[in-house]
Amino acid sequence: MTSGTTPHRIGGRGLQPCLSTLLADPFSIDRAAFEECVDALVGVGAVGLSWWTLHEMVLNGGGPTGGMSADDIRSRFADAGLTVGCVEAIYGWVDAATPAEAVADAEPSIAIAEAHAAPNLAAVCLGPELGSMDRAVANLAAVADRAGESGVTVVVEFLPWTGIPDLTTCWELLQATGRRNVGVLLDSWHWHRQPGGPHGRHAETLASMPGWAVPVLQVCDAGAEPWDDPMSECMAARPLPGAGVVDHGHLLDLLHGIGADPVVCPEVFNRDLLAEAGTAGAARQVVEATGRVLRGLF
Repeated sequence: MTSGTTPHRIGGRGLQPCLSTLLADPFSIDRAAFEECVDALVGVGAVGLSWWTLHEMVLNGGGPTGGMSADDIRSRFADAGLTVGCVEAIYGWVDAATPAEAVADAEPSIAIAEAHAAPNLAAVCLGPELGSMDRAVANLAAVADRAGESGVTVVVEFLPWTGIPDLTTCWELLQATGRRNVGVLLDSWHWHRQPGGPHGRHAETLASMPGWAVPVLQVCDAGAEPWDDPMSECMAARPLPGAGVVDHGHLLDLLHGIGADPVVCPEVFNRDLLAEAGTAGAARQVVEATGRVLRGLF
């Protein structure tokens, strides 16, 4: 679905799909699944990927699911010609009692971002309440200062069912840090499902933001009827870009208007698609659909 028809330069640097979406269980990975996903990304011409901290830690472990060192993973990506556009994600920063504790909690993920020369590190709030805004601001600022030592930007992803449910709340938090290496990870499913919807005040907020403040765009789509459990929906039933109700034309127009040039990471968690098409087939359909959306071919 779209209200715009103008092709955009967004995505001109290539696509960096979220590897987690190619796993039958996004929260589980072994070496064979890792290799299959990397091969699938190479096969569809991806230039990079979004990479979960969890997956690196599992692969670094021993036993049948692990046995890959950080150097092994980094070398595999390099040999495949894939860069890491975003590392996901840190969670403890919201509730950490002090900024020092927030930094300590984020340190393993920052180290992974540094190892892969990833420019972005995602941060999310999973709880239904943000708690103290002042504490969240101080903690995020401290994490950004630490990440900034390696040139890493901390990108906060708003999730509609959490204490950071929408773009406006997210941007207010980021502004309050006073840091330049913070930004929004803008996911088109969350954009559409955020309280208040994608128009009105949230569209006004996006239109008022500087382009650098949106370093990462995750492209997917949303079904017409929301599930009762939004987290389950977003982890299992996102349509291919252009096949749902997200108004990508409107979103891309807004991003184009502020001069944003984000890393584009297609993120289509779709259990049925993966089961029917397999890893390589799902990757191809996602990349092709994302390309059509970015070119204005809905």
